[in-house]
Amino acid sequence: MAPDRRSIVFLMAVFAAGYLLSSLLRGITAALAPFFGREFGVSPAELGLLAGSYFFSFALLQLPMGMFLDRWGVRAVMVGSLSIAAISCLAFAAALSYPGLLWARLLSGIGVSACLIAPLTAARLWTPVPMQQRINSWMLMAGALGLVMGTLPSESIATAFGWRPLFAALGVLFAVVAVVIALRAPGHERSGAAGSGGLPASYGSIVRAPYTWKIGAVGLFNYAILVAVQTLWIGPWLTDVGGETVRGASIGLLAINGIMLVVFLVMGYLSPRIIRSPDDAEALLRRSMPLGIGVLAWIALLGPAAQWVHFAAFCVAAWPLSVTHPLVGQRFGPGEAGRALAFFNLLLFVGVFLWQWTFGLMVTALSGPYGTAAAYQLALAALALLSVVGYAAFLALPSGRPSRASAPTAARTQDGTAP
Repeated sequence: MAPDRRSIVFLMAVFAAGYLLSSLLRGITAALAPFFGREFGVSPAELGLLAGSYFFSFALLQLPMGMFLDRWGVRAVMVGSLSIAAISCLAFAAALSYPGLLWARLLSGIGVSACLIAPLTAARLWTPVPMQQRINSWMLMAGALGLVMGTLPSESIATAFGWRPLFAALGVLFAVVAVVIALRAPGHERSGAAGSGGLPASYGSIVRAPYTWKIGAVGLFNYAILVAVQTLWIGPWLTDVGGETVRGASIGLLAINGIMLVVFLVMGYLSPRIIRSPDDAEALLRRSMPLGIGVLAWIALLGPAAQWVHFAAFCVAAWPLSVTHPLVGQRFGPGEAGRALAFFNLLLFVGVFLWQWTFGLMVTALSGPYGTAAAYQLALAALALLSVVGYAAFLALPSGRPSRASAPTAARTQDGTAP
């Protein structure tokens, strides 16, 4: 039985706090890259690996997390994963070498691997379709606030007190959120909804569904490239190509993520009106994706002239990609929602890892023969071309929608109204 309206609001606020912290942890390497460079002498390729390792381990845990969500529920999964996130932050704070940072970063990806799919799975089970898009937008707003806090505020704290105390504080905050969820979230009886044949068998219906690969192409290419650029390479572009200071780049990142926070807030109010069904969400993707690809290619052409406002335009133009998570949940039945979201996240964050690391490798390899600015431009142009591949696959691949896709959960509160 779904919780009542008041409980849903409270729990979603707590989940949003966890997602805020996970987003802060995701994007903080862009603002703190100069600190790691000075202390550990990391190259662009090593920085890309450090940032991308979070997404690698995050992706690795998606399939188990989806199965765990469908079997044991949100509370057990969130408490366990957030506890690992707390430990990872403390390990990062104590790291004395680049390998130490890398291992702690890998652990952090494991710890936050359920911070988005768990709330979205709960929303799929407890709320009607239009409300799921609203919850998704507001969760992403919390994520944008986390990215804001991971820019100038984190850079300022690291400058004043050091980056190690900052990560230690994050570890404490993750632990607090885990305790609140353990005390307040409803329990979940094991239903066996995820199947009993182990991990491969439990995902059989997800992998066989053609729609998984149609929307998965968007996640692997378009959405992953947006996240890869936003959470790492904007900062180095502003300093290495645009000539900004570290503080100036932090201010630019703050402005970009502040703008996205407002976008997600506004769309949280509007989405139930403009996205009333999964078909509406798909139509929005078809119309909007070329604009985001075009802005990314424009930035690559601008080179040193591209500043934070141009990247802000790219992030805003690519906003409709955020409808993919609830869309995936809606196209599958409630008993498969956790696994469907987890498999989509696997493709998404494998893509983020690949594109963040590959971008850094390209910049490192091309800087010698072509110069730093041209290396960044060529790497970004390659990402724009990959975005075209994702869009073409989304248009060309068949839907083959699961038979239960059009039966959205219409959870109600005790008084019979939608929460």
